[in-house]
Amino acid sequence: MKEKKKLPISGNQLVLIIAIAVITLVFSLINSNFFSYTNLINILVSSTLIGLTAIGITFLIMTGGNDLSAGALSAACGVLMAWGLKNTNLSWVALTFVCLGLGALGGTLNGWMVTRLKIVPFIATLVSQSIWRGVAYLICGGKPIAISDKGLQFFAKGRIFGDQGIPISVIIMFVFFIIFAYILAKTKFGRSVFAIGGNAEAARLAGINANRVRMITYIMTSVFAGLAGVILAGRMNSGNPAASPNLHFDAITAANLGGVSMVGGVGSIPSVILGVLLVQAFNSGLNMAQVSSYWQYVARGLLLFASLAIDVYRQTQHQKRLLNETMKNL
Repeated sequence: MKEKKKLPISGNQLVLIIAIAVITLVFSLINSNFFSYTNLINILVSSTLIGLTAIGITFLIMTGGNDLSAGALSAACGVLMAWGLKNTNLSWVALTFVCLGLGALGGTLNGWMVTRLKIVPFIATLVSQSIWRGVAYLICGGKPIAISDKGLQFFAKGRIFGDQGIPISVIIMFVFFIIFAYILAKTKFGRSVFAIGGNAEAARLAGINANRVRMITYIMTSVFAGLAGVILAGRMNSGNPAASPNLHFDAITAANLGGVSMVGGVGSIPSVILGVLLVQAFNSGLNMAQVSSYWQYVARGLLLFASLAIDVYRQTQHQKRLLNETMKNL
Protein backbone atom coordinates (compact mmCIF):
# COMPACT_ATOMS: atom_id res chain seq x y z
CA MET A 1 0.00 0.00 0.00
CA LYS A 2 1.18 3.50 -0.82
CA GLU A 3 1.82 5.73 2.13
CA LYS A 4 -0.27 8.85 2.32
CA LYS A 5 1.74 11.96 1.66
CA LYS A 6 1.79 14.35 4.58
CA LEU A 7 0.75 17.93 3.92
CA PRO A 8 3.53 20.52 4.41
CA ILE A 9 1.22 22.26 6.89
CA SER A 10 -1.00 20.94 9.66
CA GLY A 11 -4.78 20.82 9.50
CA ASN A 12 -5.01 23.63 12.06
CA GLN A 13 -2.69 25.83 9.99
CA LEU A 14 -4.77 25.17 6.88
CA VAL A 15 -7.93 26.22 8.76
CA LEU A 16 -6.21 29.42 9.92
CA ILE A 17 -5.07 30.26 6.39
CA ILE A 18 -8.63 29.76 5.11
CA ALA A 19 -9.98 31.91 7.96
CA ILE A 20 -7.52 34.71 7.12
CA ALA A 21 -8.57 34.49 3.45
CA VAL A 22 -12.26 34.68 4.41
CA ILE A 23 -11.69 37.69 6.68
CA THR A 24 -9.69 39.40 3.94
CA LEU A 25 -12.47 38.76 1.40
CA VAL A 26 -15.27 39.95 3.69
CA PHE A 27 -13.58 43.17 4.79
CA SER A 28 -12.35 43.86 1.23
CA LEU A 29 -15.97 43.79 0.09
CA ILE A 30 -16.85 46.23 2.88
CA ASN A 31 -13.86 48.50 2.25
CA SER A 32 -11.83 48.10 -0.94
CA ASN A 33 -8.76 49.60 0.75
CA PHE A 34 -8.49 46.62 3.09
CA PHE A 35 -6.73 44.49 0.48
CA SER A 36 -4.08 47.04 -0.43
CA TYR A 37 -0.32 46.96 0.03
CA THR A 38 -0.43 49.88 2.45
CA ASN A 39 -3.05 48.28 4.68
CA LEU A 40 -1.41 44.86 4.59
CA ILE A 41 1.85 46.45 5.75
CA ASN A 42 -0.11 48.31 8.45
CA ILE A 43 -1.56 44.99 9.62
CA LEU A 44 1.95 43.52 9.86
CA VAL A 45 3.18 46.58 11.76
CA SER A 46 0.24 46.42 14.19
CA SER A 47 0.85 42.69 14.58
CA THR A 48 4.30 43.26 16.08
CA LEU A 49 2.97 44.12 19.54
CA ILE A 50 0.64 41.11 19.69
CA GLY A 51 3.20 38.89 17.98
CA LEU A 52 6.08 39.61 20.35
CA THR A 53 3.85 39.15 23.40
CA ALA A 54 2.32 35.99 21.92
CA ILE A 55 5.77 34.34 21.75
CA GLY A 56 6.12 34.48 25.52
CA ILE A 57 2.43 33.70 26.06
CA THR A 58 2.81 30.55 23.92
CA PHE A 59 5.59 29.12 26.08
CA LEU A 60 3.77 30.18 29.24
CA ILE A 61 0.38 28.65 28.38
CA MET A 62 2.07 25.45 27.25
CA THR A 63 3.40 24.99 30.80
CA GLY A 64 -0.09 25.54 32.21
CA GLY A 65 0.39 29.22 33.11
CA ASN A 66 -1.22 32.47 32.02
CA ASP A 67 -0.52 36.20 32.20
CA LEU A 68 -3.05 39.02 32.38
CA SER A 69 -0.45 41.68 33.24
CA ALA A 70 1.31 41.94 29.85
CA GLY A 71 -0.65 44.99 28.68
CA ALA A 72 -0.13 46.94 31.90
CA LEU A 73 3.58 46.08 32.04
CA SER A 74 3.93 47.10 28.40
CA ALA A 75 2.40 50.50 29.20
CA ALA A 76 4.71 50.93 32.23
CA CYS A 77 7.78 50.22 30.07
CA GLY A 78 6.60 52.70 27.43
CA VAL A 79 6.11 55.42 30.04
CA LEU A 80 9.49 54.61 31.64
CA MET A 81 11.15 55.00 28.25
CA ALA A 82 9.50 58.40 27.70
CA TRP A 83 10.33 59.57 31.22
CA GLY A 84 13.94 58.45 30.87
CA LEU A 85 14.42 60.27 27.58
CA LYS A 86 13.03 63.45 29.12
CA ASN A 87 14.74 63.36 32.52
CA THR A 88 18.05 61.52 32.04
CA ASN A 89 21.02 61.60 29.69
CA LEU A 90 20.70 57.93 28.80
CA SER A 91 20.31 56.96 25.15
CA TRP A 92 17.20 55.21 23.92
CA VAL A 93 19.25 52.01 23.52
CA ALA A 94 20.35 52.06 27.17
CA LEU A 95 16.80 52.87 28.27
CA THR A 96 15.50 49.97 26.20
CA PHE A 97 17.61 47.61 28.32
CA VAL A 98 16.33 49.35 31.46
CA CYS A 99 12.77 48.73 30.26
CA LEU A 100 13.55 45.09 29.48
CA GLY A 101 14.97 44.85 33.00
CA LEU A 102 11.68 46.17 34.35
CA GLY A 103 9.95 43.51 32.26
CA ALA A 104 12.20 40.82 33.74
CA LEU A 105 11.36 42.11 37.23
CA GLY A 106 7.65 41.88 36.42
CA GLY A 107 8.03 38.34 35.11
CA THR A 108 10.03 37.34 38.18
CA LEU A 109 7.27 38.69 40.43
CA ASN A 110 4.65 36.70 38.51
CA GLY A 111 6.75 33.54 38.57
CA TRP A 112 7.48 33.92 42.29
CA MET A 113 3.79 34.28 43.15
CA VAL A 114 2.85 31.25 41.07
CA THR A 115 5.74 28.87 41.83
CA ARG A 116 6.57 29.84 45.43
CA LEU A 117 3.37 31.24 46.90
CA LYS A 118 1.26 28.80 44.83
CA ILE A 119 -1.17 31.53 43.81
CA VAL A 120 -3.38 30.67 40.84
CA PRO A 121 -1.84 32.32 37.70
CA PHE A 122 -5.07 34.15 36.92
CA ILE A 123 -5.11 35.84 40.34
CA ALA A 124 -1.35 36.39 40.56
CA THR A 125 -1.13 38.17 37.21
CA LEU A 126 -4.33 40.12 37.92
CA VAL A 127 -2.48 41.51 40.95
CA SER A 128 0.49 42.39 38.74
CA GLN A 129 -1.80 44.01 36.20
CA SER A 130 -3.06 46.44 38.83
CA ILE A 131 0.44 47.11 40.17
CA TRP A 132 2.03 47.89 36.78
CA ARG A 133 -0.86 50.00 35.54
CA GLY A 134 -0.56 52.02 38.75
CA VAL A 135 3.22 52.30 38.31
CA ALA A 136 2.69 53.62 34.78
CA TYR A 137 0.40 56.38 36.08
CA LEU A 138 2.74 57.20 38.97
CA ILE A 139 5.78 57.62 36.70
CA CYS A 140 4.08 60.21 34.49
CA GLY A 141 1.58 61.70 36.94
CA GLY A 142 -1.31 60.45 34.83
CA LYS A 143 -0.30 62.43 31.73
CA PRO A 144 1.33 61.03 28.56
CA ILE A 145 4.97 62.06 28.07
CA ALA A 146 5.97 63.16 24.57
CA ILE A 147 8.90 61.49 22.79
CA SER A 148 11.02 63.29 20.20
CA ASP A 149 14.05 60.98 20.06
CA LYS A 150 14.77 60.26 16.38
CA GLY A 151 16.64 57.03 17.10
CA LEU A 152 13.72 55.44 18.95
CA GLN A 153 11.27 56.67 16.35
CA PHE A 154 13.32 55.10 13.56
CA PHE A 155 13.59 51.84 15.53
CA ALA A 156 9.80 51.74 15.99
CA LYS A 157 8.63 53.22 12.68
CA GLY A 158 11.58 53.05 10.29
CA ARG A 159 11.73 50.92 7.15
CA ILE A 160 14.45 49.42 5.03
CA PHE A 161 14.42 49.82 1.23
CA GLY A 162 12.62 53.17 1.33
CA ASP A 163 9.27 54.49 2.48
CA GLN A 164 7.42 51.56 0.90
CA GLY A 165 9.87 49.01 2.25
CA ILE A 166 9.71 46.52 5.10
CA PRO A 167 9.24 47.98 8.62
CA ILE A 168 12.09 47.27 11.03
CA SER A 169 9.66 46.22 13.78
CA VAL A 170 8.17 43.54 11.49
CA ILE A 171 11.65 42.16 10.77
CA ILE A 172 12.36 42.04 14.51
CA MET A 173 9.12 40.17 15.15
CA PHE A 174 9.80 37.50 12.51
CA VAL A 175 13.42 37.07 13.64
CA PHE A 176 12.18 36.33 17.15
CA PHE A 177 9.51 34.00 15.75
CA ILE A 178 12.20 31.99 13.93
CA ILE A 179 14.51 31.87 16.96
CA PHE A 180 11.83 30.76 19.40
CA ALA A 181 10.24 28.35 16.94
CA TYR A 182 13.62 26.58 16.90
CA ILE A 183 13.92 26.75 20.70
CA LEU A 184 10.47 25.24 21.20
CA ALA A 185 10.86 22.49 18.61
CA LYS A 186 14.54 21.55 18.82
CA THR A 187 16.00 22.29 22.24
CA LYS A 188 15.96 20.68 25.67
CA PHE A 189 14.16 23.71 27.07
CA GLY A 190 11.43 23.35 24.45
CA ARG A 191 11.02 19.66 25.25
CA SER A 192 10.75 20.58 28.93
CA VAL A 193 7.94 23.01 28.13
CA PHE A 194 6.02 20.26 26.30
CA ALA A 195 6.68 17.77 29.10
CA ILE A 196 5.52 20.05 31.92
CA GLY A 197 2.33 20.98 30.10
CA GLY A 198 1.62 17.38 29.17
CA ASN A 199 2.21 15.88 32.61
CA ALA A 200 3.93 17.95 35.30
CA GLU A 201 4.40 15.00 37.66
CA ALA A 202 5.95 12.81 34.97
CA ALA A 203 8.24 15.72 34.03
CA ARG A 204 9.34 16.04 37.66
CA LEU A 205 10.10 12.34 37.86
CA ALA A 206 12.15 12.71 34.68
CA GLY A 207 14.34 15.26 36.45
CA ILE A 208 12.86 18.45 34.97
CA ASN A 209 12.75 21.44 37.32
CA ALA A 210 9.20 22.56 36.53
CA ASN A 211 9.31 25.67 38.72
CA ARG A 212 12.49 26.93 37.05
CA VAL A 213 11.02 26.41 33.57
CA ARG A 214 7.80 28.15 34.56
CA MET A 215 9.78 31.05 36.03
CA ILE A 216 11.69 31.43 32.75
CA THR A 217 8.46 31.47 30.73
CA TYR A 218 6.97 34.18 32.96
CA ILE A 219 10.11 36.29 32.56
CA MET A 220 10.07 35.70 28.78
CA THR A 221 6.47 36.86 28.52
CA SER A 222 7.09 40.05 30.50
CA VAL A 223 10.32 40.91 28.66
CA PHE A 224 8.56 40.57 25.31
CA ALA A 225 5.70 42.71 26.63
CA GLY A 226 8.25 45.31 27.71
CA LEU A 227 9.81 45.33 24.24
CA ALA A 228 6.35 45.75 22.74
CA GLY A 229 5.80 48.74 25.05
CA VAL A 230 9.06 50.36 23.90
CA ILE A 231 8.10 49.91 20.24
CA LEU A 232 4.60 51.28 20.84
CA ALA A 233 5.98 54.34 22.65
CA GLY A 234 8.31 55.08 19.74
CA ARG A 235 5.52 54.53 17.24
CA MET A 236 3.06 56.81 19.06
CA ASN A 237 5.74 59.41 19.96
CA SER A 238 4.70 59.23 23.61
CA GLY A 239 4.58 57.07 26.71
CA ASN A 240 0.92 56.65 27.64
CA PRO A 241 -0.10 54.98 30.92
CA ALA A 242 -3.42 53.91 29.37
CA ALA A 243 -1.76 52.15 26.42
CA SER A 244 -2.14 48.46 25.50
CA PRO A 245 -5.33 47.68 27.46
CA ASN A 246 -6.09 44.64 25.27
CA LEU A 247 -2.56 43.39 24.58
CA HIS A 248 -2.72 40.32 26.81
CA PHE A 249 -6.25 39.55 25.59
CA ASP A 250 -5.24 39.62 21.90
CA ALA A 251 -2.02 37.67 22.53
CA ILE A 252 -3.86 34.90 24.38
CA THR A 253 -6.52 34.78 21.64
CA ALA A 254 -3.83 34.56 18.93
CA ALA A 255 -2.00 31.77 20.76
CA ASN A 256 -5.20 29.83 21.35
CA LEU A 257 -6.29 30.22 17.72
CA GLY A 258 -2.82 29.04 16.77
CA GLY A 259 -3.46 25.72 18.47
CA VAL A 260 -1.87 26.37 21.87
CA SER A 261 -4.02 24.39 24.30
CA MET A 262 -5.16 26.24 27.40
CA VAL A 263 -4.53 23.07 29.42
CA GLY A 264 -0.88 23.02 28.32
CA GLY A 265 1.42 20.68 26.47
CA VAL A 266 0.32 21.50 22.90
CA GLY A 267 1.41 24.30 20.56
CA SER A 268 3.74 25.51 17.81
CA ILE A 269 5.15 28.90 16.91
CA PRO A 270 4.36 28.70 13.13
CA SER A 271 0.67 28.22 13.95
CA VAL A 272 0.78 31.09 16.44
CA ILE A 273 2.12 33.38 13.67
CA LEU A 274 -1.05 32.65 11.70
CA GLY A 275 -3.13 33.23 14.82
CA VAL A 276 -1.50 36.65 15.30
CA LEU A 277 -2.17 37.64 11.68
CA LEU A 278 -5.78 36.46 11.99
CA VAL A 279 -6.41 38.49 15.15
CA GLN A 280 -4.82 41.65 13.75
CA ALA A 281 -6.57 41.32 10.38
CA PHE A 282 -9.85 40.95 12.28
CA ASN A 283 -9.13 44.02 14.45
CA SER A 284 -8.03 46.08 11.44
CA GLY A 285 -11.09 45.04 9.48
CA LEU A 286 -13.40 46.14 12.28
CA ASN A 287 -11.73 49.57 12.34
CA MET A 288 -11.90 49.99 8.56
CA ALA A 289 -15.55 48.92 8.59
CA GLN A 290 -16.09 51.72 11.14
CA VAL A 291 -17.56 49.35 13.70
CA SER A 292 -18.26 51.05 17.02
CA SER A 293 -15.55 50.50 19.65
CA TYR A 294 -18.21 49.06 21.94
CA TRP A 295 -19.16 46.43 19.39
CA GLN A 296 -15.48 45.73 18.78
CA TYR A 297 -15.21 44.56 22.39
CA VAL A 298 -18.14 42.24 21.78
CA ALA A 299 -16.57 40.94 18.55
CA ARG A 300 -13.21 40.30 20.22
CA GLY A 301 -14.94 38.46 23.03
CA LEU A 302 -16.77 36.27 20.54
CA LEU A 303 -13.51 35.56 18.72
CA LEU A 304 -11.89 34.42 21.97
CA PHE A 305 -14.98 32.33 22.77
CA ALA A 306 -14.71 30.68 19.35
CA SER A 307 -11.01 29.93 19.89
CA LEU A 308 -11.74 28.38 23.31
CA ALA A 309 -14.58 26.31 21.86
CA ILE A 310 -12.24 25.04 19.15
CA ASP A 311 -9.65 24.22 21.81
CA VAL A 312 -12.22 22.17 23.77
CA TYR A 313 -13.15 20.33 20.57
CA ARG A 314 -9.48 19.60 19.82
CA GLN A 315 -8.95 18.27 23.33
CA THR A 316 -12.05 16.08 23.10
CA GLN A 317 -10.93 14.61 19.79
CA HIS A 318 -7.43 14.05 21.16
CA GLN A 319 -8.80 12.17 24.16
CA LYS A 320 -10.98 10.03 21.87
CA ARG A 321 -7.97 9.14 19.71
CA LEU A 322 -5.94 8.17 22.78
CA LEU A 323 -8.83 6.02 24.06
CA ASN A 324 -9.21 4.29 20.69
CA GLU A 325 -5.49 3.56 20.49
CA THR A 326 -5.54 2.18 24.04
CA MET A 327 -8.50 -0.09 23.25
CA LYS A 328 -6.76 -1.39 20.11
CA ASN A 329 -3.68 -2.34 22.11
CA LEU A 330 -5.68 -4.32 24.70
